[in-house]
Amino acid sequence: MNVRIEDQNLRFKISEAELRTLMTGQPVHAEVAMLDKTLVVTINPFGCNEILDPKLVFDQNEAYLRLLVSPSSVQALFNLGKNRDGLRQEVDGISVTFQVDMKDACHT
Repeated sequence: MNVRIEDQNLRFKISEAELRTLMTGQPVHAEVAMLDKTLVVTINPFGCNEILDPKLVFDQNEAYLRLLVSPSSVQALFNLGKNRDGLRQEVDGISVTFQVDMKDACHT
């Protein structure tokens, strides 16, 4: 998983293997050690609507960045196939993108 934060853009880029995991209803996550804290990033496929719903939560030792997506959004991303744009939505003034990393895509 690759997460990019730039200006008012938040992009979650996943591998095809992570997409398959999400399609089974399981979340995917990554952890990044940053100075004395850990950033835990999770994409959770338990959303109830079509909104790409990001949340950022801090505690004493960790920061959590979660993207809540619906199973139908995961299916829509799968149905896009080899599409560099992915799913994009404006959320509270931030452009949120959910896409599959095309560099890691298998070429058949």
